[in-house]
Amino acid sequence: MPFIAPSEIQNTNLSTTLRGYDREQTDALLGQVEASYERVWLEREELRAQVLQLQEQVRENDKLRAQLERIEPELEELRKVDQLLRSALVSAERTTERLKQEARYEAESAVKRARKRAEKINRRAESERRRLELEIEQLDAIVKRTKESCRELLTQALEAIERSAALTAPEAEPRELPSPLGHLAKQDV
Repeated sequence: MPFIAPSEIQNTNLSTTLRGYDREQTDALLGQVEASYERVWLEREELRAQVLQLQEQVRENDKLRAQLERIEPELEELRKVDQLLRSALVSAERTTERLKQEARYEAESAVKRARKRAEKINRRAESERRRLELEIEQLDAIVKRTKESCRELLTQALEAIERSAALTAPEAEPRELPSPLGHLAKQDV
């Protein structure tokens, strides 16, 4: 049976006969059939469009499924790489923390050694300072004793010269002999 479009139903003119059907009832029935058929026709077109759309979606889904099947092994590899990277990161963090602790320990040890060395150097320097102060005091004492001894010797030498000049000189006025060290005797007296 051929498929009739709704417009063909609307444009169909039935021939009238003497004993035929009531024209108004027939037209009303045909109007209802046409409206009903048109609704079915529109639904059919909508369904056809939906079928085409669904077929397109199926084709797209098939393409996506094929892509997914191609990508899944890569994704699995990437997951493995991700897991390896996470493990490496955790390991690196642990190593970094361990190295930090070792560096901190080394730095603290170096500081302790440096402080001990500085204290030792300070003790030596203090000891050397005390030794030098003592030596300076001793040298000052030696200088003082030497000056006093020199003064004493010079004084005795001058007295001896004056006595010897008084013994050998006629009763004349005693003269002072120029002495290169005479200025020391006059200043210190």
